[in-house]
Amino acid sequence: MSLPNSKRTGIYIALIVAITLSLFHVTSFRFFDILDQKTLDLQFALRGPLAPGPETVIAAIDEKSISRLGRFPWPRSTWGRIVDRLTEEGAKVIVFDVFFTEPENVTSDDQFQKAIRESGRVVLPMVFDLQGAFGETGFTDQKVDFLMPAAYSAFRNPEQDAIPEAKMVLPSLMRFSTYAKTLAHINMNPDSDGTLRWEMLAVKYKDDYYAPIGLQAARLFLDLPSERMVLDMAGGVTMNNTVIPTDAYGRMLINYRGPNKTFPMYSLSDLLDRTLPAGTLKNKVILIGATAIGIYDLRVTPYSTNMAGIEKHANVVDNILHGDFLHRAADYDIPLIFLFTLVMGALLPRLGAKEGGLLFLALLAGFSGFVYYLFAARGVWFSWVYPASAIFFGYMSQTAYRFFTEERRARDIRKMFSSYVSKRIVDELIRDPSKMKLGGDRKELTVLFSDIRGFTTFSEKHQPEEVVSQLNEYLGAMTHVVFEHEGTLDKFVGDAVMAFWGAPLDQQDHAVRCVRCALDMIKKLKALQEKWAAEGKHVIDIGVGINSGDMIVGNMGAEGKKMDFTVIGDNVNLAARVEGLTRQHNCHIIITEYTYAKVKDVVNVQELGAVTVKGKAQPVFMYAVLSEK
Repeated sequence: MSLPNSKRTGIYIALIVAITLSLFHVTSFRFFDILDQKTLDLQFALRGPLAPGPETVIAAIDEKSISRLGRFPWPRSTWGRIVDRLTEEGAKVIVFDVFFTEPENVTSDDQFQKAIRESGRVVLPMVFDLQGAFGETGFTDQKVDFLMPAAYSAFRNPEQDAIPEAKMVLPSLMRFSTYAKTLAHINMNPDSDGTLRWEMLAVKYKDDYYAPIGLQAARLFLDLPSERMVLDMAGGVTMNNTVIPTDAYGRMLINYRGPNKTFPMYSLSDLLDRTLPAGTLKNKVILIGATAIGIYDLRVTPYSTNMAGIEKHANVVDNILHGDFLHRAADYDIPLIFLFTLVMGALLPRLGAKEGGLLFLALLAGFSGFVYYLFAARGVWFSWVYPASAIFFGYMSQTAYRFFTEERRARDIRKMFSSYVSKRIVDELIRDPSKMKLGGDRKELTVLFSDIRGFTTFSEKHQPEEVVSQLNEYLGAMTHVVFEHEGTLDKFVGDAVMAFWGAPLDQQDHAVRCVRCALDMIKKLKALQEKWAAEGKHVIDIGVGINSGDMIVGNMGAEGKKMDFTVIGDNVNLAARVEGLTRQHNCHIIITEYTYAKVKDVVNVQELGAVTVKGKAQPVFMYAVLSEK
């Protein structure tokens, strides 16, 4: 079964929207990609901060420390004292986000080296150059042997390797790196909008793969040997029984705990001054980094536009230790695009404007709630932008098409019928055009003819202006009565009025409406007669003839020239003949037996007997309508 034109058009529009959005998706349209990233930030904001675990602490290079220890950078001897104090305080892991890439002086470097060796829990940083742009700043593109012990030693699915490969590396000095517990990179790779949402759990350099300081710190805190940290190229890092989900590039989606200073921070000057409460740092992962204005690296995160880099590392450590990872859901964008646009295309043409708006809001709110639920309750980042765009553009395109086509159709209907029927019927036809059939159609209707008695004599004895003025007053009053009874005004034929009931809207009680209209026309006429008499004008009288039966109704005339919505047929002619009988029987309203059968319960009549009228071989019983019961 074929669909109606409007329904097919809805599907065609839906397919155009779906294909366009799918092309944007396939080509990674930047605007939508950035918008998708921003929706993740919004979900963080809606969820709000989470309390971090107690294991991770930041030892801050803050303004207080700089005021107490002097201008930064500090001598290596100071760093040696810091490592000694942290070791003395019972720190489980000491992680540096501070570079030591150049010699200072022998004595100072010896002190720092000794502290690292005796502590046995220090993680030192290195940074990789993924673009090869830092050749003049101490980076090397050579294999660095003392880095190799820090590399991953266990792998899975190496054939799916898509890990980003570095061209150069800048490690901490060998004399410090050799005695560190391990080395780790501190690379950060923001998204295209500058926001840091991912942690690179692996960077490839000279056929080896290196982990970030957050991952290495968590491994050491859990007392896991390096071989228990397995890099799965298919998407994940396994540590003991914990699987850290990653994308194809080895990146972990960071589940940020909150804005700046979500994690406990202690000034390094308080550490050296021994003013921290006993046990504050015992069995903790201590992350050492800058928070003082002017020396720390500012990072944009979902919660902040100026988070210190060391706080990002703290979030990574806490994620891994507590295992509440975020997962990027599989890509269902294109199937959902087609699903939502086709739902809109199939349903909106069948619904009214209000119901269509409710459908749009329900779909958008329902899908948005589903996406947020997955994030807040399940830790799943499900794509929102493309499916939501499918809902939005699917609705807007269908609504726009409907607006322009229905606006044009409404204008056409209003233009066509405003002269024929009441405003209420016009509005009903505009609201539901399916109730209107513009082509010729055979229907059972009731038709009314009214005519002014002696109009020719009246027009000959009075001035044309007077005749036209009084005729217009009369016709205006009669038209108003016809419209009050929701009839269709067919035409004026000189002084005659022709109207019918039952089209363009179906009216099961068309005969009753027509007869009641005739009675009100006579009442209105009597009021006019009193007025005319008082004004000294000619008092005119009318007769009304009514018949019911099958007639042809529709738009008739010359296409593009002159068209009228009218009725024709033998039963129409009969009504015109009946009107002429009113003079003979000296009554105002006469109906045929066919109309009487439909209204006998609602009007009082006087039987006039069978009358043979022109065009009818058999006589027809006629009735004079006296009043409504």
